[in-house]
Amino acid sequence: MGYLGSGKSLLPLNMPVLSGREVTTDTLLLARLAGDVKSNVCFDLGTGTGEVLGNAGLRSAFSVGIDVSFEALALFDRSAGQPVLCSVENVPSMFRKGCADLVLANPPYNVADHGRKSPDPLRREAREGDPLLLYRFIFAGAHLLREGGCMIVTGRHERREEIEFGFRAAGFCCIEKYDQGRVVAVKALLKNS
Repeated sequence: MGYLGSGKSLLPLNMPVLSGREVTTDTLLLARLAGDVKSNVCFDLGTGTGEVLGNAGLRSAFSVGIDVSFEALALFDRSAGQPVLCSVENVPSMFRKGCADLVLANPPYNVADHGRKSPDPLRREAREGDPLLLYRFIFAGAHLLREGGCMIVTGRHERREEIEFGFRAAGFCCIEKYDQGRVVAVKALLKNS
């Protein structure tokens, strides 16, 4: 059986996945960067089936995967963390402020009603959102993080400036960018008050 990612990866290539929830370049980039951050409590916003947590090697961290898709969470590998059915809008009412030191997110990157829609409803759900969804992911991450905590967001290159703008608006600093093909990851720390 083959495995994805670096030598630390635990996700088998032949595990069942939902259409639209396949392991992608942005998933692997996010997992690689997450594996380099020391954390005790990690949240993955929009976790899907948990591929990021499964590939990040965060075995010493308590990890929580949050998603709105019951179908995706039904396939979540609980050895990688705890799945929670919750929208990013409800994160502040469901979780205590400042409870995490690492938050990961690979938000939907297509704006609904623009471009070609996928005929597969789950793929469309995983990849489409409204224009403000990216910012809701970032502000939910800021709510979850303790001061000095790290958030990493991946997306397409054309969204890099929006991600950076969202980080600055939510009170993040020390913004770093990582390019990989058509994908960018932006990593930032939540400012101390």
